[in-house]
Amino acid sequence: MKKSDIAKNLAAIKKDLKSAHLIAVTKYSPVEDVVSAYQSSHYDFGENRVADLKEKAEYFKVQKLTKVRWHFIGHLQSNKVRELYKIPNLYAIHSVDSLSLLEELIKRESDFTGPELKLFFQVNTSHEIEKSGFETAEELAAAIDLLKSRTHSKLKLYGLMTMGSIRTTEFEAEATRCFRDLKLIAENLEKNFALKEKLKLSMGMSQDYLLAIAAGSDFIRVGSAIFK
Repeated sequence: MKKSDIAKNLAAIKKDLKSAHLIAVTKYSPVEDVVSAYQSSHYDFGENRVADLKEKAEYFKVQKLTKVRWHFIGHLQSNKVRELYKIPNLYAIHSVDSLSLLEELIKRESDFTGPELKLFFQVNTSHEIEKSGFETAEELAAAIDLLKSRTHSKLKLYGLMTMGSIRTTEFEAEATRCFRDLKLIAENLEKNFALKEKLKLSMGMSQDYLLAIAAGSDFIRVGSAIFK
């Protein structure tokens, strides 16, 4: 893809961001296209698979493209945590979808060499069986309690993540409901746990990011609208 087309797509999306941040999703994109986006002064990138992220991150390291911030946004298997932790410039994980995965992240924390790692708890607001994520307030509470009980940890609870419904004939209405539900969940958690910082919301993809922004998203995850 031409560098000028990538820059044009980035600029078009950024006009709509308001206060939200754009994560350019590099799934299925060659590393050359990701570099083109970086050279257009975009530094936040998301990847779905650990192996693909590792390959791109190593290339960026060799090329000394040090401003990059890598966001892992896909389903994370426990046996891939150590490998993920070793990726240079790993900035955030948006898909912490269970208490057991959080426990594994904590267990392997010494493998993470960066200064801090931002964690988003994935919430299944659509309640679709195809999706991972926390389903109940009790599950989320247990995860927050576990993180809060740790001092001097590099793992930081940063926010919540969700996706709009897949199986629906009312796409826009259902996506908006999912996003609003996540915002309400975040507000309740902030109040119930007396959190000092507002929980960031990671929601919205290529097909529904405008709806997510309208609902108060802080991070949108957009791939095909940039790289296709």
